[in-house]
Amino acid sequence: MNSDIDNSFIGSTEEHLVEAGTGGTSLGLSELWQQRELVWIFTKRQIFVRYRQMALGIFWVVLEPLAYLLMMTAVFGTLLKVNTGNYPYVVFAFAGLMPWLLFSKATTAAANSLTDNMALISKVYFQRLLLPVSGVIREFFDSAVVFVILVITAWIFGYPPTLKLLLAPIILTYASVAALALGLWLACVMVPFRDIRPLLGLALQAGMYATPVLYPADLVPQALLPYYQLNPMYWTIELFRWLLLDRPVTLTASFGYSTGAVILALLTGLIVFASGQKRVVDVQ
Repeated sequence: MNSDIDNSFIGSTEEHLVEAGTGGTSLGLSELWQQRELVWIFTKRQIFVRYRQMALGIFWVVLEPLAYLLMMTAVFGTLLKVNTGNYPYVVFAFAGLMPWLLFSKATTAAANSLTDNMALISKVYFQRLLLPVSGVIREFFDSAVVFVILVITAWIFGYPPTLKLLLAPIILTYASVAALALGLWLACVMVPFRDIRPLLGLALQAGMYATPVLYPADLVPQALLPYYQLNPMYWTIELFRWLLLDRPVTLTASFGYSTGAVILALLTGLIVFASGQKRVVDVQ
């Protein structure tokens, strides 16, 4: 991490009088709440560092997904002519790509949060849970910017904003929690096993094609659909298309199972992270 960030964050840490927790079985949530100002400070610093050395700055938040969208539209919408019914492919794909990129980037940020901040971790104590949480919040911020472009794009193609858009933060939070849960599981494992980093990238790339991001779920065989719907991102994307494009979606038992799995993964991820973070400095 940039030394300016390290020094600034250390100063902020000392200013807020962060003390090491004493509870051996604590998940770190109460401590994280006490240090919530540091979460905000660290998130802002990450956003600032990410874009300050780029000529286009924060415009990259929008340019990257748009470039991805144009490429996928050319391949799947024009060459392969994927049937999306009455919905223009570019809007249909954008409504799936935006929440998927949030999940993918937030998972990566949370998973890499310890390995990317080893120097900072070795210098000062703070609740390590701050790192993956702030990484996910940073990606949520980027996605909020892209969401505005998505709404404008949908409007141009004949889908004006409705009150259902007020549900967007809830749906995106669902995706963010799923990403945090997975990232917590991977963060501590990634410290001694750095090979997981490229494998995670490959897994997320494969996951995009196993999720209805670029094609409608109607193409999935009915016999496989209940299992296919266990993917939390299936529901995130389908609900997102519902609120943007008014595309019908039916909540099934798989939605409950999927949500339960996300909650279980988050709770167990917190336990794994709380246990594994104590050994992080020893293996750097």
